[in-house]
Amino acid sequence: MAIKALWYLSTADGQYPWMSEGFYPVDFQRYKKLAQTIDQGGFYGALVATWPNDPLTSASSVAGSTENMKFLVAEYAGLTPAKLLAEQALTFEKFHGSRLLFNHINGTPQRIGTYGVDLTPETRYALGQSYWEEFQTHYNKGNKSLFPNTDFTIEPTTPNGIPLWGTGDSAAGIQHAGQVVNVYLLMIRELHRVKDQFSRAVAAAKDNGRTFSDLGALTSVTVRTSQAEAEKQFYQIFEKTGAELLKQKLDVSIKRKTGGEQSIHDFKAPDAQRQEWVDYIRKGQLPPLESLRLEDNLFAGMSAWSSLDIFGFASSAAYLVGSPENIAAQVETYHKEAGLSALIMSGWPLIEEAEYTAKLLLPLLKDIGE
Repeated sequence: MAIKALWYLSTADGQYPWMSEGFYPVDFQRYKKLAQTIDQGGFYGALVATWPNDPLTSASSVAGSTENMKFLVAEYAGLTPAKLLAEQALTFEKFHGSRLLFNHINGTPQRIGTYGVDLTPETRYALGQSYWEEFQTHYNKGNKSLFPNTDFTIEPTTPNGIPLWGTGDSAAGIQHAGQVVNVYLLMIRELHRVKDQFSRAVAAAKDNGRTFSDLGALTSVTVRTSQAEAEKQFYQIFEKTGAELLKQKLDVSIKRKTGGEQSIHDFKAPDAQRQEWVDYIRKGQLPPLESLRLEDNLFAGMSAWSSLDIFGFASSAAYLVGSPENIAAQVETYHKEAGLSALIMSGWPLIEEAEYTAKLLLPLLKDIGE
């Protein structure tokens, strides 16, 4: 089975969207063009992530301008009544075909707290399991009209319910994923770490009498015709950002993650490589390109939602960088040795990088696993 290759469908866009001068204002026409680029480029689908815009509304607004792509829509368990979400899913499929997937998110306290929801991790996991069971029950029943004079029902079109994709990094999160999701996801990292996390997730699913249909990873990507060109393009992320702005952003991240107990000035990284990045940044310098290489063609970078990963966990800012052949070879290694079969990619600007990826990399990814 070929690698399922998805792109990001996001309003967080721009040349360097973590910089005010590099961020594109929200523009529906550009958003629609992005969806069409993903669809016409041959991607399996797109992740419609949470941002200030509502993901399901956003996906629905452009689905009619596409034909084949699937929409992996992020959804926080419990924030929408399960029956209402089932009605929305049935309506989406009636109008646009069986192209809807849900990315199950238990939610961070910072995010779900904005809705007045206060849950411990344990109660979040229990809610997640019961919520999606209730959702699938309502979805599989279809939605019957309440008007007595016109008897019809919107029937489900996806056998066994809408597929759920989702992640979980902690031991409890992995166990929960094994109970609930159909496709297990993680943030891409070095091969040995991917193998370990996938194996623990697969074991958790087996403990619950289940198997995953796919194992996937989220990554950014910079692909060009040659390795040197790709690395040069990738490193411009750092050159354009500059050491001072990177230092400011990392300082904010450190204070948030440590509750204000540490800053960039006294932070100690979990390993020597990341400590080297911190030392460069403290001196007002950018880490050199080679120091950012995590493994082969995998580099530490920055994304619209994550700065340089100095913490060593749960970061979506790693990049696959290189020629099409080199990146495809690395993905094939993940596939053969860890079981990876789905890849959710991003790169900025989203339209332009989707075009590069569709033209140069997708044809090679489609051969993996065949």
